Formats: sequence, structure tokens, C-alpha cells
Amino acid sequence: MKLGEMLVRDGRLTEAQIAAAVELQQQVGGRFGTVLFEMGAIDLDALTVYLGLELGIPIATGAMLERAKRAAVQLLTPEQAFRFKCVPLIVQDRRLIAAIDEPHDLDTLDALGQLTGYRVIPRVAAEVRIYYYLERYYGVPRPARFLRLGDGPRGDAPPRSSLPAPPLPGLPPMVAHPVPSPRATVRYGRAATPPPVDLAEDLTLEASDMLEEISSDEADRAETAPVAAPAIAGQPVLELTPTQRVWAPLPTEVAIAAIEAAHDRTAIADALLGFGAYAFDVAVLLIVRDGCAFGWKAVGDGVELGRVECALIPLEAPSIFQQAVVAEDGRFAGAPTPGAILSYWYKVLRVSAPDHATVASVNIRKRPVNLLYGHRIGRGPETTEELDALARVTAAAAKGYARLIAGAKRREA
Repeated sequence: MKLGEMLVRDGRLTEAQIAAAVELQQQVGGRFGTVLFEMGAIDLDALTVYLGLELGIPIATGAMLERAKRAAVQLLTPEQAFRFKCVPLIVQDRRLIAAIDEPHDLDTLDALGQLTGYRVIPRVAAEVRIYYYLERYYGVPRPARFLRLGDGPRGDAPPRSSLPAPPLPGLPPMVAHPVPSPRATVRYGRAATPPPVDLAEDLTLEASDMLEEISSDEADRAETAPVAAPAIAGQPVLELTPTQRVWAPLPTEVAIAAIEAAHDRTAIADALLGFGAYAFDVAVLLIVRDGCAFGWKAVGDGVELGRVECALIPLEAPSIFQQAVVAEDGRFAGAPTPGAILSYWYKVLRVSAPDHATVASVNIRKRPVNLLYGHRIGRGPETTEELDALARVTAAAAKGYARLIAGAKRREA
């Protein structure tokens, strides 16, 4: 479904507004979503979400772009970043997650893979924001068309009061009364250039971000030693189908012991998924940040790691993942309620919706950093004893992460 059709369907805009945008697009050119934003018909957060829905690719929120990591940004030169309209966000598990203007362009992904040495995981962002952050991080001037916007595209800007809170992928809300149709005019002018980012200073990290930095050896390896082999002429570096690891099932006590002995976050995650392989037939470990859960590791017959790694679950939308996050005990166990989020999730896993599923949250100071999803095939739901075991393992993981964070702080002191 096209962008305009989705916006009308969900009550965001009227047919008259879409027609006005089409007319203006014919006059000034550019992308349809950009024209809608310039008209004032939609804010960038909502536009980004609907672009993700249209393209079927996870989004890069404004907060993600605002908090792009220095090590990721420095992987590209200003000329390279501008040529590919790419803002690198973070290097995570030897993958480069990046906001890209053309996230479906395999030639672009291939070229970025060769330039950086990492497998590139694309995220969708509005072109207005991509140009803003290219100027902010790389000093590349925006097109004159966007100069008048000033700091408007910045990811920490307050939301527009004329629009309801933007939806997240999978479950756009209905709006009773669309906003009035704006006049189809664009006024150009010069606004102040956005302030440059001091790359010597890291932005404040949330708990989930700290987990990515707690092991200095791991962080140095990820930032300075990409693992891809040098490109051979005519041979793409980009690995579209990552190798699927076989996870040995870890019983409860073995998993807890492995977590307690872990020296980095990857070892804790491996133990969590090892327990998942023991407790469930299909298990997925997700990373939580910016109000979303991102697929990370997975085990199960037919489950493809490449699909899981590109999965994004919005935690503001109703789902079993949200229920686990808000639950007093940090857990959901029961029959999943059908909905857009779960329909998307089981398409990612390429499995039929199970009769029973479980999601457990790993929390640091009441903030979720991981979610462990699991379901069984041909077996009944977990017993009370099995759910207690799951709680023990996730609690051990939380303590393990806290221990690593405390150790990193001591080393910095």
C-alpha cells in the first residue's frame, strides 16, 4: 500500500490533503513524504513510521539519529556518507546499523559493506532527517530546499501538537478527525546551520547503550577491526544471509553458572539463548532501546537469523512484548492475542502463531534491556516450576549485566 493510501486509511490525512500534496509535488518536485512534511501535513516521526510500513523495513527514530555513535559515524568520509545518503548509527555485533535514504538498494548496501567492512543493516529515515544529520555529523551542507527548516528535523525536537502521537510500525492508530488541510505552499528561506556535534563527547547512554560499551576489548574490536575480508574485485562483501549458529541447550543451573562466569555481554546473551533453546522449541533474544525491541539472536527450526536481525517490535503498541515489559514480574505467559504486531512477528519467524507463548524481560533498575521470547511446538505450556526457572535465569542475567557495568565504571574511575 502506498504512503498516501495508508495515511488516508488511518485518518491521518484527507483525500484533499493528498491531492494538494500531489499538485505541489508536480510543481516543486521531490519525494511525496517530503512534500507532505513541507506542507505541514505530517510530522517527521509519523512520516518515518509510515515510510517503514510502506517499505517493510525497520525505522531509524529521531532519537537513534540524535545518538549516533562516534565510532560508527567515523566509518565513512563526508563524501561517502553524502554519496550514499547514509548516517551510520552504531556498530553492534559486527554489524553496522545505518539510516539509509534508499534502504532497498542492494548496490548501496554492497558498496557500504565494502567501504566499512561490516554487514550493513539498513533502517528507514525521512530524507529531511538524513540530510540534517549529514550536515550535523559530517559538515555536508543540506540542499537549499531544506535550509529553511533549521533545527526542525532534529531528533529531540518536541512533537507537533497538531498531530496525535506518532504510531509505531505494525499498529498505526485511528484518528477521529484528521487535521485541516493546509495550503499547498512552500516558503523558502535561509535558517541557521545546525550546531556541529562535538565528536569528543559521547551522549548520555541508557542502560541498553551501556551494555554495548561495557567490555573495552569487545568495543575496541568492533570499532577498529571489522571482520569482513578485504573486497575482491567483483565480489561483494555484504553477507545477506548470516551464518546460523547451533545453540546447545543449557539447563537452568548450567545457564546461571555461565552467566555468573561471563566476562562480556555476549557471553551473557549466549547463556540466555542457550537456556531458551532448553526451555522452548523456538527462542529469540531481543535488545531493547528507544522504546523498541530489536531482534538479536535466535534458535529454532526454520528460523532465519537474517530475518530476526532486521525485526523491530514497538513497545508502545499492544502486544505480548509490551505486556511483559509492563508486568510486575516482567513476564508474559499465555495465549497471544491476535494483532498486527504478532502477525508481523510470526511472519519474521516464518511460523504459525502458537497457542501459547512466553516473553520475559531482563531489567536493570526497572529498565528493560533484553527480552527473551519463546514458544513450544506440540507441547503444553510451561509449568510453574519452569516459569520460576525462567525468572531465575533472567534475574541472573540482570545481575550479570549490572556487574559488568559496575566493573566498567570502576575501570574508568
